Formats: sequence, structure tokens, C-alpha cells
Amino acid sequence: MKLTLCKSMAFLFLMGTIANISNGDALKESPKTLKVLLVGNSQCPTIVGNQLLEKLAASDKGGTLIKVGGCIKGGASLKSHWEAGTVKGSAREMIGSGNWDFIVLQDIYNVQEPAFQPYARLFNDLIKKTGKQTILFGTASILSDFPKGFERQHRLHLNMGKELGVPIVDSSEAYIKYFGANPSKEKMESLFAKDKAHPGLWGSYLYSCGIYSVVTSRTPIGLAFPESIPADIAKNLQETAWAQYKETATELKK
Repeated sequence: MKLTLCKSMAFLFLMGTIANISNGDALKESPKTLKVLLVGNSQCPTIVGNQLLEKLAASDKGGTLIKVGGCIKGGASLKSHWEAGTVKGSAREMIGSGNWDFIVLQDIYNVQEPAFQPYARLFNDLIKKTGKQTILFGTASILSDFPKGFERQHRLHLNMGKELGVPIVDSSEAYIKYFGANPSKEKMESLFAKDKAHPGLWGSYLYSCGIYSVVTSRTPIGLAFPESIPADIAKNLQETAWAQYKETATELKK
């Protein structure tokens, strides 16, 4: 199964324009298909463009198909998404008009508490009014900000998840778990693109396995993975995401 990022997606992100994407069209939709809207920035294009979530779901016998849409803008924060208002194609318009089951909210990697909390609350209030489910998505920080930035992302999202009573995709902590103690430079860089700021394919797949675990409460272990990822690495990424999902779900209940 070969998964490649479409060039048009990359162009949209480089230009900083909002991309309104629904990439599940190639997969057969059933009445039980879960519809997920991803609101975020340039941490997300590989997830959407390569249909990583859709293909995880399609390979899960006994699971439910997933269709993903995106309101994604390079460099965007929850604040800038909110302040875009309700014009067509904005996050707020898409949340209100789409028949989504889950809204995944992803803020910029260096967000601080004063900028994160108000907009997480505002978006969650809007999402609740539409009868949908909020999921907070805490990505990794840039590699040069390890481990402090990763730990900050973890704390911000865990605390807000507890306050709002919503699940979180704790990917910053999943990166730390995958790295292990005293990780080599090679292992740390393996999850990043060449700029060491955005996720590479391996990092995006780890993100996707984490989102899949939260959306479905099902393990990604043994499911589909891009053919360019070695099987042992894919298994490690799947196991890491599932272990982190279980740990974070337990922590949210405390």
C-alpha cells in the first residue's frame, strides 16, 4: 500500500491558504462511517493527504470506516482559526455545517497557556452545541525544543482535557515514549521531516495511530502502514501509540 503526499496539498500549505479537504472519497462510505474533521496547521498535511486514518480504519476487520476532512492552514493556531470567523471554509463554518462525529483541534507547537486555553474552550463550546465530540490533539514540538516543548504540549493538553472532559491525542508524549531513554540523534530525527520541525512520514503515522486509537478506542497494532516504513518500525509506532493512548486515558480520569 503506497501512500504519497499530493503536491497540491503541499502547495496549499506553503502558500498559507486554508485547505478544506475531504479525502475519504476514494474509500467506500457506509452508513457507519465515522466522519472526522481535523482543524490544524502544517503538522497535519501528511495525515490528510496520505489518507493515513482512512487506511488504518479500512484495514481493521470489525472496525468502522473513517472519512477525514480538514480545515488546515500553515502556521495557524486555534486563535487564528477562531478569528477567521464563520466565512465559508473556516473552521467554525465547517464545524457548524458538516455532519461530523469528531472535531480534532490542533494548536501551533509553541502555543502557551494564555493563548491556548480560551480558544480551546470556545471551540469546545461550539462543538458541544452542534452535538459533536471534541478531541484535543497535542503534537510534538520542534526537535530543538526537546524535551521542554514536548512536556509543555503534554501538560497543556492534559490539563485542558481534564477541564473540558474531552479525550486528547497525546502525541508529544508518544514521541518521548518512542524515543526512549538516551535516544540517538538518528532515532529522534527519524520522526521528523528534514526541517526537524514538521513530522516526517514516520511521525505522521505515529500521529495517525494516536488519533485512530482515540476516535475508535481500538488498537492500531497490526493495521495498515505505508510500504516505505519498515514493518518492525511500523509495529513499534503502533505499539507506542496504543500504549500512550491507554496511559493518557487513565491519566485523564484522575
